[in-house]
Amino acid sequence: MAGPEYRERLKADTIAIARHILATEGLAALQARRVAKEAGCSVGTIYNLYSNLDDLIIVANAGTLEDLGAALAAELSATTGQPFAQRLVAIGLTYLRFAVEEENAWRAIFEHHVPKDETIPSWYRERQAQLFAIVEQLLASAMADPAERTKTARALFAAVHGIVSLALDQKLGTFDHDGTEDQIRFVVGAAATAIEAA
Repeated sequence: MAGPEYRERLKADTIAIARHILATEGLAALQARRVAKEAGCSVGTIYNLYSNLDDLIIVANAGTLEDLGAALAAELSATTGQPFAQRLVAIGLTYLRFAVEEENAWRAIFEHHVPKDETIPSWYRERQAQLFAIVEQLLASAMADPAERTKTARALFAAVHGIVSLALDQKLGTFDHDGTEDQIRFVVGAAATAIEAA
């Protein structure tokens, strides 16, 4: 019988395989049978490691959230000392850059839906909240109320995500990277001005 070390190693391998598939081919290509084949185990073993395929997808997507958070945090650190509005816009542009460079994995976060009778694990929601916390950290210099910072961070995230999603889906025309950057600068810059004036 395989011991806990083998189980942990196999779990790490299957997560890495799932993340690679998501990054290179997208959510539709991720199947339990394929992960099992590439990991050198049975499909039954996959379902011993994870409650279902959705569970594996959530774990893999959490890794993408971590990568996005690391990119945002690095940008926040790199712009230390710059004006508030400039830093806030830089965060928005970093989101766009990540979505373009990691498009398949980025899309998998938002394309995946769990069945209606299941709920997203609380630990995954915490990972999402960590992204907002990065923006809230920047907002702290201009907004004293923590509750307002939380609401504002989520609103800014939704606004930038909407711009990026519409652009990459080409819903409003052919994707124009420079034009999308301009939209982010306009919306986030206007928000920054309003925040500082409040």
